[in-house]
Amino acid sequence: FGGSYGGMLAAWHRVRYPHLSLGAVASGAPVDFYDGVQSRFAAAVNRTFAVYGGKGSGCSSALQAALAAADAATPSQLVAAGVRPCDPMGGDAVERYAFYVRGAMASTAMLDYPYQSRFVGLLPPNPVRRACGDLLAPGEPLRRLHSAVLRLVNGTGALRCVDLRAELVGGRPGWWADGSDLGVQSWNYQACTELPLEPITSDGFGFYPEASGKQAAQLADRCADRFGVRPRPGWMGLAFGHGADYRHHSNLLFVENDKDPWQIGTESVASGGSVRRFVAAGGAHHQDLRFPSPLDAPGVSAARRVVEETVRGWLEDELNPRGSPARDAGHNVVR
Repeated sequence: FGGSYGGMLAAWHRVRYPHLSLGAVASGAPVDFYDGVQSRFAAAVNRTFAVYGGKGSGCSSALQAALAAADAATPSQLVAAGVRPCDPMGGDAVERYAFYVRGAMASTAMLDYPYQSRFVGLLPPNPVRRACGDLLAPGEPLRRLHSAVLRLVNGTGALRCVDLRAELVGGRPGWWADGSDLGVQSWNYQACTELPLEPITSDGFGFYPEASGKQAAQLADRCADRFGVRPRPGWMGLAFGHGADYRHHSNLLFVENDKDPWQIGTESVASGGSVRRFVAAGGAHHQDLRFPSPLDAPGVSAARRVVEETVRGWLEDELNPRGSPARDAGHNVVR
């Protein structure tokens, strides 16, 4: 069992070592997230804001307008909007800020739980709806966008500045020297080797796939400077396969939640035999693996039932193979 990167590991373990496990349940595990997914990921983020931002609110349109304003902004406009960078803004500050806010909005969509959570940062219930309240408020789009971003990255009120230099595996010299943020350091090393489309962003609160071309080249150069390595974009697909390849394996259940933009990383998984993909309506990132709550959407509860029934089926098939006397006697688990 695993969720997010843990789910990816569970699926890959099943692929590589099928003799060591009975099966794998992978929730929110984008095992087929390679170059070319960037526009689909952005569309998935926008869909969550459109569907869950409030009926008829126009939130997704407001988000797109605000992101366009961020792309076209000047450093002085960012400052006027309330952006307080940790270091003087350089010539690429606008590009870095645009990446920062996209990571924050993607994580807001990913973490749209119906209750308060501290999974990544301190977030209120239904944070997408809260962010939409900011995006739709009167005022200048950049300021409204930054207010929405701060809901994710500064839920505790402790963040004094936004670290734009850290985007795309950047950062101030000595940033990790004391080992105070091992999660960021270790994950970004993986983004520099095996998972190049998942660098940490937004002061450690977000993830976002860099665009092909210039951004991908920037990330590769910064990986070389910081870790002495360069990304291997095609290695994971070569080692573990792409979505359509999973049809050759067995006893794999991919569970996705439809608020989570990372679900696009299993859209290509070919279901068949004992490989299955189930999408829970109304759920956020691997919400099916969290403790049950009265606030869970029916789709999340359904996902938990699917997991239980699937695992029971795997156990039954292992204990009573098809054609065995016990199986033929009708001692099947009721599914």
